[in-house]
Amino acid sequence: MANSQGSNTGIRAIPYLAHPAYDAFGRARVGEPQTLFDSKQIHDKAPLFWDEATVSGAGMSSAHLSNEAATEITSTDNTAGHFVRQTFQRFNYQPGKSQRIFMTGVLNSGGGGTGVTARIGYFDDNNGLFFQLSEGVFSVGIRSNATGSPVDTIINSSDFNGDQIPDSMGVSLNELNIDWTKTQIFAINFEWLGVGSCIFSIFQDATEYVLHINHHANVLDEVYMSTPNLPVRYELITTADSVASKMKHICSSVISEGGQDALGRLTYVSNDGVALGADTAGTEYALLGVRLKSTHLDSVIQKVKNSILVASNANAEWKLLLNPTVASTFTYADVANSSLQVAIGVTANTVTGGTVLDGGYVTGNSLAGGNLPNAIRLGSAIDGTPDELVLTITPLTNNQSGYGSLTLREFS
Repeated sequence: MANSQGSNTGIRAIPYLAHPAYDAFGRARVGEPQTLFDSKQIHDKAPLFWDEATVSGAGMSSAHLSNEAATEITSTDNTAGHFVRQTFQRFNYQPGKSQRIFMTGVLNSGGGGTGVTARIGYFDDNNGLFFQLSEGVFSVGIRSNATGSPVDTIINSSDFNGDQIPDSMGVSLNELNIDWTKTQIFAINFEWLGVGSCIFSIFQDATEYVLHINHHANVLDEVYMSTPNLPVRYELITTADSVASKMKHICSSVISEGGQDALGRLTYVSNDGVALGADTAGTEYALLGVRLKSTHLDSVIQKVKNSILVASNANAEWKLLLNPTVASTFTYADVANSSLQVAIGVTANTVTGGTVLDGGYVTGNSLAGGNLPNAIRLGSAIDGTPDELVLTITPLTNNQSGYGSLTLREFS
């Protein structure tokens, strides 16, 4: 097992600053959290924020429970499968701040037992922190890709050290009498800086109880996970020996304790002075698009502003779209010293579909811009397919031309 120092040589006492009244850096919590993400499922499965997929095997699906504001993941009898619900977005960790994640759900809402593993946490295929119920055994896990291959360190509940934290709300799991077929409030609190501590907690009766804490500074000779910018994730895994099983995904929140400063670098992309021919009235054309590089999917991108110029005495509508269909070849190229790729539109790049994030009208020989905050930001699907943010123009009369630009803030 891993002790309070993250080593395997027994357990020593943990300082009182592990108390829930303090953040992961030992600072008293004084009510200044900044929410980076929050998700409810009151009306649907929140498909703009959550991707879901059977990543291997078969016989697995999910359904929105409208009366419960939840999504239930279900497997079939004696069928091996792996089903994941994961946020498209990763969430920026700012060095020196404590990151806090709340998640609610039911680890076993049906079935369970042989071959069944349910996980809830802040993680992806390569890195992260999670709670796990595997064949009836409750654990916490730390996943690390620091060696170049993902490795899970699993700490079973019998080896939790929460009850050894003096002057705190740390407890033995047995004291809480938890029923894993019932809803639970899970919490993760961590400092990163590559080598910090991570704390796993659970709530009961409006009280937070620390189950386990892992320290890594002065213990490891490398980071304990490769990146702190991670998605929220719920997953169910079964084998050919498993009975039909279920788990529930309810609600979640990612919080930076002590706020976040907008220190990310600014990146500007545009048509590079080449006008886009928008020849047909009522047809939507892609001016330019941006997406994350496949090697930088953990970067967080915030749109700062955009601008549109119609280079004639005419009128047009502009839109900012998430994941539209762009006709013909819309070629992305790397932006130097950036997490982004950019594609510059041509006349053949007409546009259909997508989710409208912003828009407006611009009149002849004038400039229009947009600068509205949005909870939807660039991310990627579970299979790594990046979101595309596309700036478009629709002329109201024939034979127009236009220019466009985007300014984005990158956190990486």
